[in-house]
Amino acid sequence: MKKEVIIGIVVVIVLVVVGYFYFSGEKEISCPNYDGNQEECLSYLECKWTSDENICEPIDMIEEEDDEGVEDDEGDEDNLLEGFVSELEKDLPNTPSNEICKKLPLTEGLSQEEILTLTPGNRQECLAIVNNNPEFCELIELDSGEDMLGNDDKNVCLAHAKKDVSYCKLMSENGDKKHCYFGLSLISGDINVCDEIDYDKNERELCYWSFVNALYWEDKSDKITTEHCNKLPAGSQSKDSCLAQKEGEVSFCKNDVNCLTLFEQPMSFCEGKESILEYCIRDRAMTSKDLLICEETLTEEKRDDCIGDFAGHINLDISTCDKITSDFARNTCYKDVAIQSGTNFLFNLYN
Repeated sequence: MKKEVIIGIVVVIVLVVVGYFYFSGEKEISCPNYDGNQEECLSYLECKWTSDENICEPIDMIEEEDDEGVEDDEGDEDNLLEGFVSELEKDLPNTPSNEICKKLPLTEGLSQEEILTLTPGNRQECLAIVNNNPEFCELIELDSGEDMLGNDDKNVCLAHAKKDVSYCKLMSENGDKKHCYFGLSLISGDINVCDEIDYDKNERELCYWSFVNALYWEDKSDKITTEHCNKLPAGSQSKDSCLAQKEGEVSFCKNDVNCLTLFEQPMSFCEGKESILEYCIRDRAMTSKDLLICEETLTEEKRDDCIGDFAGHINLDISTCDKITSDFARNTCYKDVAIQSGTNFLFNLYN
């Protein structure tokens, strides 16, 4: 009998202690893990099934984690963007070109993961060129001494900022070399930069052609010289096109489609052009100075390319770049407009 009384007293004490903690404040909620049994978990009102982790958790804990995640996301994005800004920028003049460069990289609408894939290369190259300051190129960091892509980015930047073709010769990939030589000829206003292309004869001729073409689309046909055209093979379609652009006379085209497209033509001109259709449509937009042709006639990457060419050659306006859907292409368009509207670019040197 005495033993039963003692047991009863102990039970009462336990119930009192449990009741005190239960009713006097916060209590810990235990959500058992039912090894993937979602229905069993949801039968507890305090619990919620987290499918991506395959576990049963207290609802309050999930909400707290979500709230903390939002704060961290905002802070992390600010920290990520800080990595694109350098001390060299502080004393730069507020020129239109510098203001555009400082907008790079464009991150609006990008996730943290996408921002992490961006590099400050576009921004630093942009600022280096428009300010004639190769120190910005040194800010293009390499992952390691063997980072060939990073080395190429830095060499392009140095070539363009210093106007020194020797850096183009250090490039590892022909595609990057093309960007280096072609860009330098325009930035320096010197077609003879193309003479240095020794790895591909056709690429050298394309470089001459891009130089002349740039002058043409900028309404500077009067700056195209006979010497420029003589860089191209005698009797070739490209030389005929160069002379046609120089004289502004379609008769020099000799009925060559690739030359005729450089002059105003109706949209029907592009019918049946097959492989050159996208370029034909772009030329219709450029010759008529009508951006809607790019927007309404082409799609996806071809549309973006057309808009980028229009922004870079016809109106030099970043609001045109904003119509580009590809993040990479839009960032590149901003950089090109900043450089091409700067005081050191070919179009201004040839005024």
